[in-house]
Amino acid sequence: MQNYLKFNTKKHTLTVIFVDGTVGVNDLEDVTTIRVAEGFYEVLQRQEDGKNAPIYRFPINNTVVRYFH
Repeated sequence: MQNYLKFNTKKHTLTVIFVDGTVGVNDLEDVTTIRVAEGFYEVLQRQEDGKNAPIYRFPINNTVVRYFH
């Protein structure tokens, strides 16, 4: 089973659908990027102070990332 991340790079929004089919978040705003780290995807979000902070980590081996532009 897979986690699904739907990342809209133009609107900077993210939807997370977990392995069991539940929606974790829908259109989370100010997501700047999803970067690959050691064995996981790390989701970064712009904070009120302008800095980017990691808010989620998903294991690469059971996560599908779909990018929309």
